[in-house]
Amino acid sequence: MKYTIFNRRTELLRVPLAKAMFYEAYGNYCYGVFPNKQKVMLPVGLTAIENLLHQQAAETTQTFLRIGKRYIVNANMIVQVNLTNQKLVLSDFEHEGNFALPMSKEALKNIKRLYENNGIWK
Repeated sequence: MKYTIFNRRTELLRVPLAKAMFYEAYGNYCYGVFPNKQKVMLPVGLTAIENLLHQQAAETTQTFLRIGKRYIVNANMIVQVNLTNQKLVLSDFEHEGNFALPMSKEALKNIKRLYENNGIWK
């Protein structure tokens, strides 16, 4: 497993980027949320995380999708696209519970279309 190191003045943070369920933007920072419900604040924005994930893409089987300005989600963790309730549900089926992320209908339609057209769930 590959870790990314974030070195700040007062701390050193070691994060397995490819293990995250999703990343959520929070101003100039973002949160990485992991299957065990651990939430880690990262000292970079969502675009920097997206770039780091692209660099690691050749080494992992994880696929991450950028959804608008707010989220990057692990496509392998998507279990439900709910247009009625406008939620994207993520789970790894190994840890208790799941994550339901609020999304616009348009974003959810795009995700649904992506899965249908590319046969990702086959």
